[in-house]
Amino acid sequence: MIFVVSDIHGSFDAYRRILSEIAFKSTDTLYVLGDVVDRGPDGIKILLDMMGRPNVVPILGNHELMMAVSLKFLTREITEESVSNLDEAEIEALSDWFANGGEPTLRAFNALSREKWLEIVEYLGEFSLYEEVRVGGRNYVLVHAGIDNFSPERSLEDYDPADFLEGRSGLTDAYWPDKTVISGHTPTRLIPGNPAPDRIYKTGGRICIDCGCGFGGTLGALCLDTGEEFYAN
Repeated sequence: MIFVVSDIHGSFDAYRRILSEIAFKSTDTLYVLGDVVDRGPDGIKILLDMMGRPNVVPILGNHELMMAVSLKFLTREITEESVSNLDEAEIEALSDWFANGGEPTLRAFNALSREKWLEIVEYLGEFSLYEEVRVGGRNYVLVHAGIDNFSPERSLEDYDPADFLEGRSGLTDAYWPDKTVISGHTPTRLIPGNPAPDRIYKTGGRICIDCGCGFGGTLGALCLDTGEEFYAN
């Protein structure tokens, strides 16, 4: 079975519950559409668990990007001296990460050994910007936020990373007639006219699966083989 989940935001309990709800097995595949970390306290714990599961496929979210940019200079050595010597661009990147809930992630990261630091940094480098899958005769494009600056004539390889990571427009609009885009990033409670907040939202060629786990909602998962929805509460 093929499953997708997104925007876990540091809730290890919700992550473990959703794995139990879907009865996740070694023969299944789980695509995680970004924002594993930040806001909640256990993003690092979730990443370490994902790293040990070859059948979990990570896709980059904007929070992983902020984390990777910050860790690029912080892993030189996290000390009071290194922090005091940050340049303006590094301070801005770190401030942006902290403003978006990165502090508990960095705190947990800093408690690990340097060996684990490097393993996590390497793992973040393996996150893809998108994945294309075909399940049950249907084509899916899996991305974190959607596709900004979309044109049906453009190849996915031609987009900038930000086009997959930041946008919140067109959440009810289809991109292609023969492909369904599945994304997270924007909690479904914020979709205008959504009759079921904090539940997976399906319309036309779009499926939005951020059920607000980082904002007091729940964690949702979707089985692409059956269309069945699962929730952590």
